[in-house]
Amino acid sequence: MRRPIAVILLLSAFVPATALASGFELRESSAHAMATSYAGAAASNSDAGFLFYNPASLGGVDTWDMSLNATGLILGTSGNFTGTTAAGTPAGGLSNPSGFLSNALVPAGDIRYRINDQFAVGVSLSSPWGESTKYPAGWTGRYYAMTTRLTSVDITPLISYQPVPEFTFAAGPQIQYLNAELSEAIDFGTLGALNGFPGAVPGDSDGAVQLHGNSWAAGYTLGAMWEMMPNLSLGASYRSTIHQALQGTEDFTYDSAGIGATINALTGAFADGKGRTSLPTPAVVMGGAHWALDDRWTALAEVEYTNWSSLKQLLIVPDNPLNPTGLTVLDWKNTWFGSFGGEYRYDEQWTLRLGGAYDEAAAPSETVEPRIPDANRYWLSGGIGYRWRPGTDVNFAVAHLFTPHSDIDQLATGPGNATRGSLMGISNSDATLISLQLVMREPFAL
Repeated sequence: MRRPIAVILLLSAFVPATALASGFELRESSAHAMATSYAGAAASNSDAGFLFYNPASLGGVDTWDMSLNATGLILGTSGNFTGTTAAGTPAGGLSNPSGFLSNALVPAGDIRYRINDQFAVGVSLSSPWGESTKYPAGWTGRYYAMTTRLTSVDITPLISYQPVPEFTFAAGPQIQYLNAELSEAIDFGTLGALNGFPGAVPGDSDGAVQLHGNSWAAGYTLGAMWEMMPNLSLGASYRSTIHQALQGTEDFTYDSAGIGATINALTGAFADGKGRTSLPTPAVVMGGAHWALDDRWTALAEVEYTNWSSLKQLLIVPDNPLNPTGLTVLDWKNTWFGSFGGEYRYDEQWTLRLGGAYDEAAAPSETVEPRIPDANRYWLSGGIGYRWRPGTDVNFAVAHLFTPHSDIDQLATGPGNATRGSLMGISNSDATLISLQLVMREPFAL
């Protein structure tokens, strides 16, 4: 038997990604699954790419197989904002930024291996969480956000057990790395004016703070799949919350007028140093159905529940007690995702796929902010599967996300906003996803 080489390990070079599901969740691990808007993903086991959605898809492997996937995210964004400083004067700056959500490439890889009739093992490498926004220097909302970058890598070794061929149970640890960067402007002009600095003008003497942090943490995942009838499979999976405690640095840039440097000299505040924050990545429950209507048509359905209510706030705590803490209130709500789709097997080589979905926003209207301008999303997707040769499949998918605008209404009187002022406006976005997947299995040969 020809065994797979560990090409999957090369996928560790993950790039920053932009969240395309609610909050900062990513699902882009399989072109096969994306083509149907992930309908039936938790109940499908036809290739290794479904390990991300349900570890019990291990039960579908005959000898070995592996999946390599890449998804390009092509994003369009624009906004229209008005802002004031903490002193109540206009913040000035660019009021209609565009292109602030970054295009990205999201890779993923999975591998499965059959030990015997009852046991199989596998590894899933994915990026389930990510966000990347970058606003132009001097924009109206600069005291709320400049750069936001969140990158994750999940390494998930798995094992499954089949007491009978119809039932598969699987479990494994999630080993997760999280890297984050946040930056925002500091209104030293207002701080100087409030403290009687000669010539200090609110909104006219900006500095900045940049925060970097990373951490490793672990959780677990569970899954089950039941072949209820020869043509009907049901599946369910659970990915646990992972409590990340990021450690890193905060670096300050002072204004050209010297106000920030003077405050630092007099008080010791705004000094470069270390800091920390907690960021739980939420638990996710998925359930799916895969129903083969005949030898050509298959109906698919999926539901997902994400425990975003575990994110109450983002609190940056500096090691230097003289530095200000950074607080962003989130108070996110738990969300539902639902999708329906279908497959049509045209012949032995070609399969056509189509799906649609609704994805609920995590941020309630009162806490939407420019770092993550969350909104409900509507999915429409399609794709093809091609059996290139007996041991090789190629899957291609395209999806478009329709997003109503996000209303941002942040007030200076809100928690954590005393030095930021107010920011009001709307954010518009849309996204096109293009995904390509290569599936290799016995008897694969180059």
